[in-house]
Amino acid sequence: MTIATRSTPRARPVTGDDDHEQIVIRHDRRSGMRLIIAVHSTVLGPALGGLRLKRYAGGLREALADVMGLARTMTLKASAAGLDLGGGKAVMIDDGATELREARLEAAARAIEGLGGTYITAEDIGTTTADIDHIARFTRFCSGRSSTNGGGGDPSPVTAATVLAATRRGLAAQTGSEDLDGRRVGLIGLGKVGGALATALAAAGAKVLAYDVDPGRLALFADSYGVEPARSEQAILAAPLDVLAPCAAGGTIDAAVAAALDASVVAGAANNPLTDRSVAARLMERDVLYVPDFLANCGGLIHVAGEWFGDGPEAERARIEHAMERLDDAIAGSAAEGDTPLAVAERHALERVYAARR
Repeated sequence: MTIATRSTPRARPVTGDDDHEQIVIRHDRRSGMRLIIAVHSTVLGPALGGLRLKRYAGGLREALADVMGLARTMTLKASAAGLDLGGGKAVMIDDGATELREARLEAAARAIEGLGGTYITAEDIGTTTADIDHIARFTRFCSGRSSTNGGGGDPSPVTAATVLAATRRGLAAQTGSEDLDGRRVGLIGLGKVGGALATALAAAGAKVLAYDVDPGRLALFADSYGVEPARSEQAILAAPLDVLAPCAAGGTIDAAVAAALDASVVAGAANNPLTDRSVAARLMERDVLYVPDFLANCGGLIHVAGEWFGDGPEAERARIEHAMERLDDAIAGSAAEGDTPLAVAERHALERVYAARR
């Protein structure tokens, strides 16, 4: 089943842009794979975004809402990082049938190949470099392969590095100092990126309070890095913090959380951690700086984009610095305009898209 929509290029106010160029839904009867690919924009270039393997309690409808929001965020992320790429995302619904994983990845790869390069995939929550190595056997349109297979390796450490840099910038704007020593950071999710971030924060002297759904992983970080384990996600959201770092799935911070949160900065690796854009305004009213997620976590996209373009480390460093400059612009613009850093950063990113469309 394929649903495709295309809009005629036209002038628009620089606010939101929730149209999607193409949405593809696939069900592979042989393997049972259920896949959605959302292509938000290819104005700046082919849409690059990860393939997420995730359980959805709400089934296909919930997965569709998730992938559409994620694809739009990838457009913002690519534009803000100065990449000649559009925004897209794929989700494959996880039903626990691990014995069918390779067959389903192959089916997903063939669906991606059938789009002819409109969408390029990479690893994401629930998928790995080994999965991308497998996918690469069946489609040209993937990035994020292992170094042994000619790729750039796991992008997670680069994502964690940009989250760390964005956190420092947020602290500097809020407190006058980017120093992490002694800062109390509440971190939700110790996955590939969250784990790397926790390690870096601990090394910088931060006091990390963390929660993960895997008790064994939480215990490992407590033993190895001195992370203080929290009983639940809610315990972190209720704790007094300098920084809240949401690094799991999106939708962590709603209006009620924003109204009670005791933190100076919110900066994490999760895409779309706010339930809606109005939450950013609520945080700003309470003098909590929300670092736009697509700027904080852009390192992973920059890393896999470098593999796709065949660039080296210098280009990666330059793109990360460009993205951090855009973050500085968003924070400064927020102070000057009285709007949220998220709204300012979105406008800046979409201006580039609209200029290219015109």
